[in-house]
Amino acid sequence: MLLLVVAAGISGASATAIPNAVSLKMQQNASDPAQIIVDVNYSDNLQDVNQSLAVDAKLELVSGNITGSEIKWYYTGDLSGPFANYTVPEGVSTVWLSSFTNAPVPQGAAKLYMEDGKSYRWLFAIENAKGKVFTVRANSVAFHMGASGPENETVLNSTQLTVDLQPHFTLKNLTVTPASGNAPLDVTVKVNVTNTGIEDKFTAELRVNGEVKDTKTVNVPTGQTVPVTFTYTLPAGLYNVTVNDMVPFSVESTPSAPTASPVPGIYMNNVTVTLTGPKGSVIYYTLNGSNPTVNSTKYTAPVLLTKSATLKFIAVVNGASSAVSSATYTVMKPVTLSYYVKEKVKKWYKKWYRYRGKWRYKWSYYWTYRYVKRISSFWQIA
Repeated sequence: MLLLVVAAGISGASATAIPNAVSLKMQQNASDPAQIIVDVNYSDNLQDVNQSLAVDAKLELVSGNITGSEIKWYYTGDLSGPFANYTVPEGVSTVWLSSFTNAPVPQGAAKLYMEDGKSYRWLFAIENAKGKVFTVRANSVAFHMGASGPENETVLNSTQLTVDLQPHFTLKNLTVTPASGNAPLDVTVKVNVTNTGIEDKFTAELRVNGEVKDTKTVNVPTGQTVPVTFTYTLPAGLYNVTVNDMVPFSVESTPSAPTASPVPGIYMNNVTVTLTGPKGSVIYYTLNGSNPTVNSTKYTAPVLLTKSATLKFIAVVNGASSAVSSATYTVMKPVTLSYYVKEKVKKWYKKWYRYRGKWRYKWSYYWTYRYVKRISSFWQIA
């Protein structure tokens, strides 16, 4: 609520002169920026004033728009007392207090000569102006009432104030924890919302990769800071996490490591290995023992191993890489080997000798060696 308080103290006057020593102050209440205080004090000795001399208060809208705002004039000087209403229509920039509906003092009725030695106070409040920025001027005005209405209007004093009835929010101290972890990763996002303007509600938006995932609305009084906390679960991937338009934090939700089937071990003949990763992942692998990257061979079909190898592989989801999985397969293949063996054998021969005038022989032998071909089959590491 925009609250304007007009205090006009009138006592005595000099002859027919219009009083001109008027103190007029207007300021925004430091403890409640939605309140504007206007204080008008007459210091002249207003005695023997011409009966046609009258006084009124006037508000002028210098800039901005307060269309639809309702002004309440508490003419008894007490905000809890009776009041007259005035709703500012579109296009109206000047409001006389005496122009209010049901105003108890019509224009020209506040005669200075009637107030000799007395004082009075006027209060008026402008409501429904929250969220607006405008400049308002307060005037204390004196004039003569002629036969056809006010004449010779004179501004006794004037002051103006630029009023900002908008909230002004700033976001600071954004934190996102943890910065990394195994998927699914629960992160806590915290930020402080400070309001240096009018008390109002602020809606904080949790944004993940630019997309709003959650919102929280908090009421932030003037000059205060309110913390806002989000909790969100990130599936596997790399993410930029922030609140509204603050500089985002990079968070890695690490996917689970992929697996291989069949299990590593010793296999006879070739082995076909199937790699399985988390949902939505892309698998990359190497066979030379080096750690794989996204530049390694992409897994698209089961891998046929025709010889022993160490298979290393990773799963990548939304830019985040898993830990490296490793599986060693020993492939055994049958081998037929031909070779010669040195054997010791008897070499038989006929040994001739003469008996009774005739040549006769008998079998005799000696030891010698020969190489014999052998064939052997066995399993060998490929």
